[in-house]
Amino acid sequence: MQGQHVDPVEAVQIHQDIQAKQSVAIHWGTFALAYEYYLEPPVRLREALEKKGLTPECFFTLHHGESPCNMETENFSVS
Repeated sequence: MQGQHVDPVEAVQIHQDIQAKQSVAIHWGTFALAYEYYLEPPVRLREALEKKGLTPECFFTLHHGESPCNMETENFSVS
């Protein structure tokens, strides 16, 4: 899967390379395609961020089944 995916260390490096303000960690733990425990990627991401001196808030990580909703930027009509 190396051609299509990056590990947490690579994700942090890309975040820095493109000078992103915030990045999104997506579809981790969705499929058993690696030898790691399925909950390991967010832990490794936090470690990689710490090692580079970045805060965890640099990456937005959804939990399984969670959906993002930003009431400030979304147009919702309530009837």
